[in-house]
Amino acid sequence: MDPTTPPKSNASRLRPWSALRRVLAAPGLLLALWLLQLAVARLFGGLAQRGADAAQRGVWFADGHQLRALVELLVDAPALAAMIVVSLLASSLLALAVGTVAAPAILTRLDGARGRAELFAACGRHLPAMLVQTLYGLVFRAACLAGAALPLLRFGVTGLPLSLLLSSFAVLVLDSARAAVVLDGERPYHPLTFLKAIVHVAVRPMWWVAGTLLELLKLAIGLAALGLVISGVAGGEAIWLARLAGVFALAMGLWRVALAVEDSRMRRASPPNTGPNTGPNTGPDPAPNATPDPGEVDATPKVAAAASDRRP
Repeated sequence: MDPTTPPKSNASRLRPWSALRRVLAAPGLLLALWLLQLAVARLFGGLAQRGADAAQRGVWFADGHQLRALVELLVDAPALAAMIVVSLLASSLLALAVGTVAAPAILTRLDGARGRAELFAACGRHLPAMLVQTLYGLVFRAACLAGAALPLLRFGVTGLPLSLLLSSFAVLVLDSARAAVVLDGERPYHPLTFLKAIVHVAVRPMWWVAGTLLELLKLAIGLAALGLVISGVAGGEAIWLARLAGVFALAMGLWRVALAVEDSRMRRASPPNTGPNTGPNTGPDPAPNATPDPGEVDATPKVAAAASDRRP
């Protein structure tokens, strides 16, 4: 290897386990997000529960067939079905809003900041940029979801892995764009920032695959918790098991965001590729084996002697 060749950058070598350590180092962030999640679930879940109680007049079908009873209830009370749909949409929109507002604080905390004032200041400073980047992300996610349907329509179940990769790609790109704005100082409103994030994630298969696996694991945890509650196998403990599963699902989401933080930190830590001559522009580098000019060799002693003669 040529000694004048700069060392290869490690910015493309993502380290998922280093990202996980960032999540484990921020337990307060995970706890705060979990409590917020419980508050949102209680708010919108309570509306659906009151509607169900009104529709069935306070009588619940405790015959071990909760899913069948739920379907019968929705068929007999269309207004309840509409209320549940509205609650789900409202909770999704609220989660999107909270995620957009809290994104700078989450990124800053995972990057190592601990002060509350610094986290709140990051939210206020980057809120307009987060709104713009989230809008870009929604448009791009709609395109990715449309593209994710094509492998399923063409190949059936065998196209599921490709469909999962495409559907999660938009989420990872939004994480990268947000991290570029908050942590790297990229242009906050320019669409080129989002386009650069698309290319940045696309050429990093480790990031793409790891993020897809985390999204799949988060989805699996949520579906398992929902099935546990509906089946009634765990009885009254099912709701608490589902809430505990929510903690693990949140941890998977934070781990996915931490991948973008880890990538940003590695890019900031890697030296710029400036070539062998990193000093001022003083002309071409001398040849490695070139013989120095005698005048240049004697220049330093002569200057030192002249300076000593001028001293009083």
